[in-house]
Amino acid sequence: MRLLPIVIRAKKNQSTSDLIRQFKKAVAATGVVQIVKDRRYFQKPSKIKSLKTAELSRLKKRAHSLAKTKNISALTIAKIRARLGS
Repeated sequence: MRLLPIVIRAKKNQSTSDLIRQFKKAVAATGVVQIVKDRRYFQKPSKIKSLKTAELSRLKKRAHSLAKTKNISALTIAKIRARLGS
């Protein structure tokens, strides 16, 4: 996975706190912090695979239970199904 540099350009009348907030949002959107946290300690490939399958089964259960609920928007269910890859 190749990451591109994050560039935040200052506009007129923009305070440094606004720029810092923008930078934090951009970093969170790219997921760099999560990648660094995941790579902090070595995990065996079998452990990574088991975590991924557990997450998929959890998402499937959630999508199924939300589909039965009447007052959940279709957008919410669509987001979960997109994460499932279906």
